[in-house]
Amino acid sequence: MMLKIIAGKFPLLLFYTLIPLAIQQDIRSLRISTIPNGQFSCINTTCLPYSTIIVSKILYCQTNCLANIQCQAAHFHRITHQCQMFSYFTWSSASMVPDMNSITLVVSDDTRVPSIWIPNWIYNGDGETGPCATNYDLVHPTGWNYDGPITQVQYGVSNANQNMMTPGPSDRGKCHFYGFNSTSATTMWQIVDMTTLIDPARINNQIVRFNLSAWLGGYARDEDATGISLTFLTQANQTVGNTTTLGPVSPAGRNNVTSLVYRQSSGQVPIGARLFKLLVTVTRAAGSTNDGDVDNIALRFYC
Repeated sequence: MMLKIIAGKFPLLLFYTLIPLAIQQDIRSLRISTIPNGQFSCINTTCLPYSTIIVSKILYCQTNCLANIQCQAAHFHRITHQCQMFSYFTWSSASMVPDMNSITLVVSDDTRVPSIWIPNWIYNGDGETGPCATNYDLVHPTGWNYDGPITQVQYGVSNANQNMMTPGPSDRGKCHFYGFNSTSATTMWQIVDMTTLIDPARINNQIVRFNLSAWLGGYARDEDATGISLTFLTQANQTVGNTTTLGPVSPAGRNNVTSLVYRQSSGQVPIGARLFKLLVTVTRAAGSTNDGDVDNIALRFYC
């Protein structure tokens, strides 16, 4: 087997290395997408690396990953020189968090991984990054813009209703988002530039699609609820295409039970889109607290 780097880099956050890989006459071109200053964040054991080795430089981490067909992504640490390798399914269940000493590598070709697949474009969509309330304290969500008292809270806090036994995601982690004591509605949002990782020509050629998903819920028969909207924007911050929404889920939609219910929607990224805005709105219908909840918010793009 022979590995040879033959091509250079892509600007901004993402760099590509093209490597021809020959195994028993099967020759194909693999692309390594390099995401600097970021690493995987696992909320359970399903996204742990299947192999960890020590290498002297990032090139050896790349070549070891490419030599193993199971390896779809890798994480190289600049200080410890650890090279952690992940399979496709474990990689897709992870999130990215900032780390100045880390480099994430993603392998793709026409038969293995969609070339712009990223585990989740929503930072801290699961409420597991940063502190979360362990009692009736206000802890604003880490990495989100917000308006009002929306909070990041642990499961099992009595005032927040949801616990580890209420129906909801099996990979719920420790925390989720909760409306707290807002008088009417409270919101949080993120605006992200897609062109840091997606070639605008792909968008304009109408080959980029998206999948938006989340777990939405509330308390018993209360009508407090959470809704999510996804809006695409041009470089000039003008809305383009249609807005995609998830929820809100009514009490009947969760069988009048305190729970989180899965919702998802897919579609095509509209021509001219360069950024997206994801907005979460938790609305209080009655009572003294806003009992709308949400967890595991995810947005993925693919071809």
